[in-house]
Amino acid sequence: MFAAEIFMHRFLLSSAVRTFNPEEADWFYTPVYTTCDLTPSGLPLPFKSPRMMRSAIELIATNWPYWNRSEGADHFFVTPHDFGACFHYQEEKAIGRGILPLLQRATLVQTFGQKNHVCLKDGSITIPPYAPPQKMQAHLIPPDTPRSIFVYFRGLFYDTSNDPEGGYYARGARASVWENFKNNPLFDISTDHPPTYYEDMQRSVFCLCPLGWAPWSPRLVEAVVFGCIPVIIADDIVLPFADAIPWEEIGVFVAEEDVPKLDSILTSIPTDVILRKQRLLANPSMKQAMLFPQPAQAGDAFHQILNGLARKLPHGENVFLKPGERALNWTAGPLALADSSSFGSDTPQPSFQPPATAIIILASSPPSSPLPVFLSFLLLLDWPAASSILLGGFVEVGGWKGGEVGGAMAMRLSSAAVALALLLAATALEDVARGQDTERIEGSAGDVLEDDPVGRLKVYVYELPTKYNKKMVAKDSRCLSHMFAAEIFMHRFLLSSAIRTLNPEEADWFYTPVYTTCDLTPWGHPLPFKSPRIMRSAIQFISSHWPYWNRTDGADHFFVVPHDFGACFHYQEEKAIERGILPLLRRATLVQTFGQKDHVCLKEGSITIPPYAPPQKMKTHLVPPETPRSIFVYFRGLFYDTANDPEGGYYARGARASVWENFKNNPLFDISTDHPPTYYEDMQRSIFCLCPLGWAPWSPRLVEAVVFGCIPVIIADDIVLPFADAIPWDEIGVFVAEDDVPKLDTILTSIPMDVILRKQRLLANPSMKQAMLFPQPAQPGDAFHQILNGLGRKLPHPKSVYLDPGQKVLNWTQGPVGDLKPW
Repeated sequence: MFAAEIFMHRFLLSSAVRTFNPEEADWFYTPVYTTCDLTPSGLPLPFKSPRMMRSAIELIATNWPYWNRSEGADHFFVTPHDFGACFHYQEEKAIGRGILPLLQRATLVQTFGQKNHVCLKDGSITIPPYAPPQKMQAHLIPPDTPRSIFVYFRGLFYDTSNDPEGGYYARGARASVWENFKNNPLFDISTDHPPTYYEDMQRSVFCLCPLGWAPWSPRLVEAVVFGCIPVIIADDIVLPFADAIPWEEIGVFVAEEDVPKLDSILTSIPTDVILRKQRLLANPSMKQAMLFPQPAQAGDAFHQILNGLARKLPHGENVFLKPGERALNWTAGPLALADSSSFGSDTPQPSFQPPATAIIILASSPPSSPLPVFLSFLLLLDWPAASSILLGGFVEVGGWKGGEVGGAMAMRLSSAAVALALLLAATALEDVARGQDTERIEGSAGDVLEDDPVGRLKVYVYELPTKYNKKMVAKDSRCLSHMFAAEIFMHRFLLSSAIRTLNPEEADWFYTPVYTTCDLTPWGHPLPFKSPRIMRSAIQFISSHWPYWNRTDGADHFFVVPHDFGACFHYQEEKAIERGILPLLRRATLVQTFGQKDHVCLKEGSITIPPYAPPQKMKTHLVPPETPRSIFVYFRGLFYDTANDPEGGYYARGARASVWENFKNNPLFDISTDHPPTYYEDMQRSIFCLCPLGWAPWSPRLVEAVVFGCIPVIIADDIVLPFADAIPWDEIGVFVAEDDVPKLDTILTSIPMDVILRKQRLLANPSMKQAMLFPQPAQPGDAFHQILNGLGRKLPHPKSVYLDPGQKVLNWTQGPVGDLKPW
């Protein structure tokens, strides 16, 4: 972040303002790099910088007459240290040192700026720290991404190595941010620096820019470039190019002592003020002025520096000294720094290694050599009028492309008052500590959830030819990881379960391990068209090899059928309804993901289960438990299925399309078709997760939401939810009718805070999460055990299960002709 001194040098070497005639120069520049003596961790050590600077000044004063005629008053130096030319990173010691005496008359171009401070001399030009433009460009996200994070910050809160007792680093302001808001879900703050850092800033409304050891930090640059309103917490800071950039209009200033009131301050800002700040930040010139791109671009930070220097012209009469006059004291300053002879001597100096060209210039250049870069200025355009505002779209800033700024998106709110009301109401969450408070599920539901099925039932597992199961997985292992994989893992679990019996005469239930979702498309989606024939073939096999099917026509048998619409075996509802449940399964108990009241594809007595979501994969994406939930509403998935529903309105019964059309530009809704690598992390940072129907009412989002503690918003009329006799869905979720989707924002923002908190506490119960998963190996209370509990509650079988000798109930010739073909 100190690299401006290097890139300023490179820029000037080829700039149109450079002159090779020192007699016509307005300014003189000395290219000395004082921040390249780095620690192993990459932090600059300032201790040799004063000697380095003295040595360079001695060289130019000896070889050219221009320093001596003004003692540097027409020279400028880039000094991007924490406290500029005071050359120390701790404020107290920087103040004790003061600005290097030889630079007292020069113009300093520095990142440090604070009013009435000994390390900021009158006439200095305050600049932004260096932030890599190409790296920032590589992390741009789609321009329609909403700003769903309210307050964002990543960085240190304490510096225990340099401030072990605390209170000195950042003058306690950062510590106060952490202590007051670490558990506030509006504040996404952490010491972790995720790979999505730049993306997260583009999804944030406010970005905290607190002082550290110095008032400034690169966050200021990043916030402006990514359109995030900077919240500047640094008393008396002097901001970059303050005579050109309207900081009061684009930022928010919070006094260090007011940090404990930060939530109230930010949530009380009127929405129209927020929108105006965002529109100003969208101005391409605003972003460009904060960057040092290579090559340089019109209006960038290099040019802003030159503008600042040009505005100081013509030089005043006091710049040039009378013959023999001296203003500087070359012996002033700490004793160890007054001696520059050791710098550049034969004694090994491992720290400072300037480029070879600079060594040649410093060591042996004649007076005619352009060691100082002599500048004559063309009149450059001043800052563009603030009224020139980009309202949205994908902008290009001198080769640096930036995405649409949140202000443009926020303007499209159906009601700005809704957003403001939410922000005000959500502050009531500030005392919530995520990952700490849980609530036990009271009453019979909780007891059922924690039941142990062992000893309550016995299951006999039919031994089928491997073509019905294992060979299918061997042929296409993708069916081990898709959301229909429960049928495979249930089989594996039962083979080693304590409830398995090898004696069919003592069995309560019979299980047929047939995999009907392993016939996959190239994209991994299961084709259901062969499933009826596979199932019929398996039933024919068990009925001809064992007597147990025939004595009940399958009434004491259960099958796992995790298709979109269960044993109706089709992914489109209309065709699934037309097909109906496979006739041979009408007396069996079906264990299926599909559940909808009064639907032909859900028979009475079925057990509705969660879809499969990979437990190990989810575990590897866990975020720290103290991570705040700063996203209000989250969803990733399809809104339209043009391939299977080209005219629209049929897929998800239009509910997903309605979500998109009503809320795609609402900054409270982080919704997209993109499935980012941070998907699981994002759910853990969200308060509400949308779980709308797709082709079927259910989806893996329901599992993910519960496991990651995100309140599921269930949009699927008459859905029957997994293990509904054990999990209190009404208490942990929010149900929204499909017709009410256009009112979704109003519905969610009107939920009382105490209701939200209780739902989150219930979701934090480990039993709730475990019941939704199929882990390998199985764990007590997991989805396997919940299925067995459901089967156990159906015992003992009634007498109607068993047929009279010779009695037949099922019609083996019933169903579509294609289903009757052999498999």
